[in-house]
Amino acid sequence: NVLQREAGDESPFFEFIQRVCFASSIEDGEKMTLRPGCGGFGIRNFLTLFLSIEVSKAMRDVSDAILERNDAKRCKAEKMVSIFTDQLNESNPILTQISDAMTEEGEARILLQKAEEGLASEKSIRDLVQKIKRATDKKNDGNERLLQCSSKYMKLMKDLREE
Repeated sequence: NVLQREAGDESPFFEFIQRVCFASSIEDGEKMTLRPGCGGFGIRNFLTLFLSIEVSKAMRDVSDAILERNDAKRCKAEKMVSIFTDQLNESNPILTQISDAMTEEGEARILLQKAEEGLASEKSIRDLVQKIKRATDKKNDGNERLLQCSSKYMKLMKDLREE
């Protein structure tokens, strides 16, 4: 208990995350270069962590309310658990879409740069430009859907707090 004064108290935690950020998907087997931002924690993981913490806190509130025999507090806390869990479940596929689109866009940009530097055909270059556009559109669509999802659950939480 180095970081806790008393057992059961909240304390900071440290986490080491390491990722391998290259792929050998280029035809000649050459490893792709490390992309900026690769290996970071990322919005997907941050949002998932945040919502998981909120679910855990709300579940603790449910337990406390049961011990206190406070039905109103228990009911409100159970609704919070439900709202945060629903947001976690609804946002996860959207975050996956955004993450996948960003990866696809980044890899296509690297391939486009190599194609423009080499002897690639105009068709190959056009195909890569289209691939980048599709990935960017998919990413932007995901970002818009994520904003709508966040707004929906922000309103639900606001309404619950005002009950």
